[in-house]
Amino acid sequence: MSVKTLFAGLFRRSDKCNAIRHRSPKWWMTRTLIHPTNLSVIWFLGLFLLSSPVCHAHGVHSKNTLDKIAETKTITLGYQDDAFPFSYIEGQRPAGYSIDICNKLVDAIKVKLKLKDLKVRWIKSSTASQFVLIKNHATDIMCIPGFYSELRHQKAEFSFPFFFSSTRFITRKNNHTDTIDDLAGHSVLVKSGTIYVEQIHTINRTNDLNLNIELDNNNKGAFQELQSGELPALISSTAILKGMIAMSPTPDEFEISDQTLSPPIPAGLLLPLDDSEFKNFLDNTLKTLITGKDFQKLYQRWFQSPIPPNAINLNIPMSAELKKLTTSTTLYAY
Repeated sequence: MSVKTLFAGLFRRSDKCNAIRHRSPKWWMTRTLIHPTNLSVIWFLGLFLLSSPVCHAHGVHSKNTLDKIAETKTITLGYQDDAFPFSYIEGQRPAGYSIDICNKLVDAIKVKLKLKDLKVRWIKSSTASQFVLIKNHATDIMCIPGFYSELRHQKAEFSFPFFFSSTRFITRKNNHTDTIDDLAGHSVLVKSGTIYVEQIHTINRTNDLNLNIELDNNNKGAFQELQSGELPALISSTAILKGMIAMSPTPDEFEISDQTLSPPIPAGLLLPLDDSEFKNFLDNTLKTLITGKDFQKLYQRWFQSPIPPNAINLNIPMSAELKKLTTSTTLYAY
């Protein structure tokens, strides 16, 4: 029996639905019945939450972001711990390409507001929660690569882009999977809250692939499922996938598809949707950074040089789209 036939037996669906399944061992915890006698308790808790500082966050931050930062002398930044080399934890602190970019923006904000000290407050986010945090002004900037789509743009603003990446999939080499068509009738894994969920839905529907789309909320956990052979393919951006392989103890066992599932997609930082002054300032600051003489060094540090502590070199050349921006005289239009 071939590997492909084996996977077909393991993962073929018995119906024609394009199912999505969240991979959570505690799925049953979300299925809670509410007894009528508990409604008064829920009503009280609702009043408590509405009066809490968290629920009043939008009111506190209804003033523009720069004024709020100037008043509090604090900026709140979101990060992820599983988006190497963009945003991850190194030495108990956020690190990565997009983290470095955010730190440069913090320096620029500090100068603009003439602040001697500016406290940086980091909040851990997931891909699924990033839009909620930015919408509710719990964070001022999400320091992760926000890959753009029109649907996502309805939820948050996107900064001047600092990276472009196509969508691909990763498989184990012994699966002998060359194209997305080879995965027809099988399960594929996608990180929830990402642009790739939207993309694979469209591909699945357009090509009648009958894929069973599994969702995971963490890149590390998703890669472990691929590594164990539980699922045959994982879909993400080329850069993220290369990072996963490079960090694996057995990188030679995996391969990234030659087939791209999207054109190069711009990635910016997520910003509040209702603050054009803040966006304009950050866009101009990013444009100055990307067209400046030091940007090439910043890019090479994360994509064309050994990254400490494991000396991982991703060897990702700068894309034609990003190169074009390094000489641009205008702001980027999504």
